[in-house]
Amino acid sequence: MRIFDLTLGLTAIALAMLPAAFAGDGKTSTFDFEWRKGMIFVSARLNGSRPLSFVLDTGSSRNLIDRALARKLGFKANGAGTLQGAGAGRIPIEFIHDVRLSLPGMESTGYEFSTADLQPLEASVGAKVDGILGYEIFSRFVITVDYKGRRLTLTLPEAFHAPGGSAQMLPLELRDKWAFVKGELVLSGPVAVQDSFLVDSGSSDAVDHPIVMNLQSRTAAASGVGLGAATQGATAQAAAFRLGRYTVNAPIVSCCGATEATSRLIGNEVLQRFTVTFDYPRSRMYITPI
Repeated sequence: MRIFDLTLGLTAIALAMLPAAFAGDGKTSTFDFEWRKGMIFVSARLNGSRPLSFVLDTGSSRNLIDRALARKLGFKANGAGTLQGAGAGRIPIEFIHDVRLSLPGMESTGYEFSTADLQPLEASVGAKVDGILGYEIFSRFVITVDYKGRRLTLTLPEAFHAPGGSAQMLPLELRDKWAFVKGELVLSGPVAVQDSFLVDSGSSDAVDHPIVMNLQSRTAAASGVGLGAATQGATAQAAAFRLGRYTVNAPIVSCCGATEATSRLIGNEVLQRFTVTFDYPRSRMYITPI
């Protein structure tokens, strides 16, 4: 969802050292997720709350919870700031410290959440959104998304073993709590554009890139839908998108995000063609075609 703020917070190494307890004294947990509106929704509890519905979002630099819900649950905010969402304008937030997060088969502590008004996001995606799980959870665990089986696996970094078979490892560049991967966009001609793309599991798009605005075949469309004000953008169909040795044919390419850094991304329309493992602690990801 391309959520960004300037607070650096804890490093990935420090986050990985915070306590986590898995069922049966294990080091991994696998559970189902819901697939709604092209996004991954997981059931989670905060400080022993009732089950809440969270989007799993590599494009979010923060964990978020809806402000009205946070107050209803009795959370006390300490400090305030703003963040940049997918759309134009900055969004006011408040900070909640030292939160306990419970997911199926796993519980860990010491999280920071930010409150924000998530009603506009809920309205734009047409689904209930209690909150967003972002960078902090990806920094603590190796997370595998089985898009076909709708299963999610969290593993402690020291217990993770790289997948074999047709899996390909791709280096990640972590910038400002975002993960970028090299990819190649192929347009008619053919014209190949090699670039770094934000990996955004909170986006239902296929590919975003500003080159769309130079194509005669583009069609006007709203952009930056989600948190923040929508802006005018465009879409067009590309010949292909290449990620490592794998190719996705004829993806729809959109433009553009609220900032230059978030105008190049790959979303779930591409990612769902694979089983994807995010290994932030080692700055890499694995893709296995479905």
